Amino acid sequence: MHRIYRFLFFLPFASLSLFSLADQPMTALERQGTQFRLSGDFTSAKVIENELIKRYPQPAGHVFALNTIITQLTWDETQTAYDEALVNHAATTLEWCEPRIDDEDLSAIANYYCGQANFVLSFHHALKGKYYQAGKRGTASIDYLETALSIDPSMIDAKMHLGVGYHVADNLPPFIKMFSRFLWFIPTGNSEKSLPYLLDVMRDGDQYQDVARYLYGILLLEDPALRPEAVKQLTWLVSHYPANGRFQLRLISLLLIMNDFEGTLNAISNYLEKGHRPAEPELSITKILKARAYLGLNETELAANAFSEINSVFLSKRDGIPDWGVAWYLLTDGQVNDLANRRDQAIAAYRQLLSMAKETSVSDPLIEAARAGLSEPYRLRSDQ
Repeated sequence: MHRIYRFLFFLPFASLSLFSLADQPMTALERQGTQFRLSGDFTSAKVIENELIKRYPQPAGHVFALNTIITQLTWDETQTAYDEALVNHAATTLEWCEPRIDDEDLSAIANYYCGQANFVLSFHHALKGKYYQAGKRGTASIDYLETALSIDPSMIDAKMHLGVGYHVADNLPPFIKMFSRFLWFIPTGNSEKSLPYLLDVMRDGDQYQDVARYLYGILLLEDPALRPEAVKQLTWLVSHYPANGRFQLRLISLLLIMNDFEGTLNAISNYLEKGHRPAEPELSITKILKARAYLGLNETELAANAFSEINSVFLSKRDGIPDWGVAWYLLTDGQVNDLANRRDQAIAAYRQLLSMAKETSVSDPLIEAARAGLSEPYRLRSDQ
């Protein structure tokens, strides 16, 4: 179920060398850091994080670090390199905010910080399969953030985490939702608040307007009727943050899901040919999606050629590719081999994918396609 989170917070290239940190107030630094994440420049974002931690007694830097970490985990949820830092930043934040939640002058910001720290801890526990702890932290997150908003209605950014939380809770399977107070994120969802809250942040938020735009577009993916609007939002983000490969790949994969194979190839061409050529692993993932678009168009030879470009890279750098990218690789490997009448290799790839699905989160359509490939060889679509 934590697949829902995988699409959240895919943030963030620019350069720190052209501006000075001197004399910038805390809020200006936070906005600058958020822009770096949105642009994909995590090195400069780290400089901002360190500066916030060094200069301010409030835990703004620690909260900033938490949002950066959750961005990284939603790109690859199997990473464990951030576990210790996540727990430490959250603990430091809570040590500051919890004693101040009823302070007349600091209650709004204290509740806001506590809400974000608990949100990230809920996500962390969910990834580890600790659903009771995830539920407790999620409930606390909602309570803190709603309190912050009630104290200071101008704190529109608080609606971003709330919007995501309400949407997740309101779209859990019914049998899980019955027990969600103990198992998952929050006791009850609120569909009337989720997407409108994100729209509020997009319109009137402070530093999270474009982050909310991304989240809004991602949540629209769940309804096929709303996917054209998701394309619109992601296209806007790609145009404003062309160096952020994660925005690019999300748009490309959405077009692929919609069976817009020509649109997929056009988006890939724009990504690869407009001065922002991706590094690994984004480049290999792009080529996997390119091969899949060619398969959708029944262009067997072009698909095989595109796929062959990544074989050596994939084998040498597989550890750097997120599990969801590995899953797409294995499915494509099986199908390309089936089309070339290499049945044994195809079966081996399908089995690897299904074995992988036992250990990590793999989307249902890929699992179903792998099972179908085991039953009978993959063939091109007949409706072209």
